[in-house]
Amino acid sequence: MDMEKTIAPAVAGCGTAQDWIDAWRTARTEGSDTVMLTSDGPILSVLLMNRRTGALSRLPWDPRQSPWEEACQPSWAGIGETLGAESRIGQERPDLAWQSSKIPSVRGKGIFVYPLGPVRADVAEALQYRLHVMGDEIVRLTLQNGFKERHIRDLVVGRTVAEALPVVARFTTTSNIHHTLAMVHAVEDAWQIQVPNWVRVTRTLLAEMERAYSHLGDLAALAVSTGLPVPQMEYLHLKETLLRISFSLFGHRYLRGTIVPGGLSTSGWSQDADPVGCARVVSDVLDQADAMAVGLERTSSFLDRLHGAGRVPSETVEWGRPVGPVGRASGLGMDVRQVRPYADYEDSDLRVPVEETGDAYARFRVRVQELDESLNLVRRILGGWHPREISSDESAAVVSGAPIKDYGVGIVEAPRGLLAYWMRFAPNGRIAHVGIATPSERNWAVVPDAMANSNILQDFPIIDASFSLTVAGWDG
Repeated sequence: MDMEKTIAPAVAGCGTAQDWIDAWRTARTEGSDTVMLTSDGPILSVLLMNRRTGALSRLPWDPRQSPWEEACQPSWAGIGETLGAESRIGQERPDLAWQSSKIPSVRGKGIFVYPLGPVRADVAEALQYRLHVMGDEIVRLTLQNGFKERHIRDLVVGRTVAEALPVVARFTTTSNIHHTLAMVHAVEDAWQIQVPNWVRVTRTLLAEMERAYSHLGDLAALAVSTGLPVPQMEYLHLKETLLRISFSLFGHRYLRGTIVPGGLSTSGWSQDADPVGCARVVSDVLDQADAMAVGLERTSSFLDRLHGAGRVPSETVEWGRPVGPVGRASGLGMDVRQVRPYADYEDSDLRVPVEETGDAYARFRVRVQELDESLNLVRRILGGWHPREISSDESAAVVSGAPIKDYGVGIVEAPRGLLAYWMRFAPNGRIAHVGIATPSERNWAVVPDAMANSNILQDFPIIDASFSLTVAGWDG
């Protein structure tokens, strides 16, 4: 997609902070959602995307030309989509005196604070939950992250594209491909590179493989949260099957290092792979996953725990605009693959499932249906695909020299939702700035309202599993 034709010119005239925020809110009422808030040197920019057309627009503001006004300090209530970004920029830019609104404390007879984390059992990431309960009812949830920040945005600044790619690919392991793909799209946008059809098809294959095994892992976690270890193990077995297919085709279980600007890196791929045989295995995985979903739909102990649990209030959906399965389970049908097609999605005849109830059951249903779509798409691609038809790595020539534009934007639909990279490049091609907006960073903001919505303490692990968000995606 030619970004020059789809991103509106920078909006001028945001002379004051109030002008800037008013323009932001006007854009929202006209059908645009915030993609990211980023601080590039002295300039604060909001990148927005129209949820129906995919068109991008940018609102820049320079605080040096207009001091931050005491009467206009925005808070999460006004710019809810960027809660995590607002907090981060508040740390990066103390000159703005940018402070998020503090959540009032909960007081009352019988209120008990139940702390959980940041160190938790098994492989859970570092995050502190503070559950305020009265009896069994959850009346408030507060979250504290940042215990293992890796500062990936800072680490890639000053590096070449080739040096930055391995860093970005480790942002969160469940989205190796999508973080790489978003960055690569931003690079290809800046260098104005058009990739051949076989690259687009293969990138779709890689992305849907990652989406499928990510959803299988999420469904396994949801099953065990309701006390059902057998379907958990069955889902994990299917995930392992897909990981082995990934290794047999691409030389890495989590597909790392396969996508580069302008093409694909084929050095670790097996030339003896059997894509048609893999397609048959994927077909079996699809049949088994469908049977397991039907079985869970007939299990009352599973359904009783999901129906109504963790419902995202409609007003929270409106200000937070959650993305991915969380958003689609709450009636928001936006999927980047449809509204802003990339790779080979324009010709993929993709069906995007949408549920309206916004509870744990709706999030389960969306993932089940998305898993079906991904596995069907993987099966179709593998039926006519072979690595012998793909040429060698062409990335070295692609990113040499100066970029045609000094910035690039890459937006993809990761397993958890909209993932965006805004990158600015120096004349020598090195990275001067990178803004990253992850779906987990965005969706964590709606979890407290969903948790404190007529739920009890025993619902907590089920609701947590149904959102299936990563802390790495928030802390990166």
